[in-house]
Amino acid sequence: MNASRFRRGLFLTTLLGLVYLVHDYATTSWIDPTMPLSGTVSIDGKPMTKGLVRFISMDPDLPKAYGSYVKDGRYEVPAEFGITPARYQVEFSSIGAEDLQRMLDSKGALTEVQEEIPARFNRNTEVEIDLSAGNVLHADFDLR
Repeated sequence: MNASRFRRGLFLTTLLGLVYLVHDYATTSWIDPTMPLSGTVSIDGKPMTKGLVRFISMDPDLPKAYGSYVKDGRYEVPAEFGITPARYQVEFSSIGAEDLQRMLDSKGALTEVQEEIPARFNRNTEVEIDLSAGNVLHADFDLR
């Protein structure tokens, strides 16, 4: 009877230890904390009518990118597609959802799409944002 109690206690202790380890691992390692982000984009003080904003991680251990369409000067990355806290380069493009759809519909035919954002805000962006603290939920950009 004493050995049976010992085995039962050992089993429960082992089970509780495994549950704790699984919980600890799940909450700290493989689930990246994410947050929503929204804000405005303007060019020389005027709202960007349409386009894209992309957040590209500057952390080599976190090679992630996030993005959102810009419409009437506003963008939003919702919580379910949230951004992981890190430092990011921010790229802007005047090519909007309609332009992308037109390119897809052309099925390989040459479609002219004009990028109106200067390279220093686009492929050669100089814009960076530090979201590593995890508490920034709103960020406005005025491209000048």
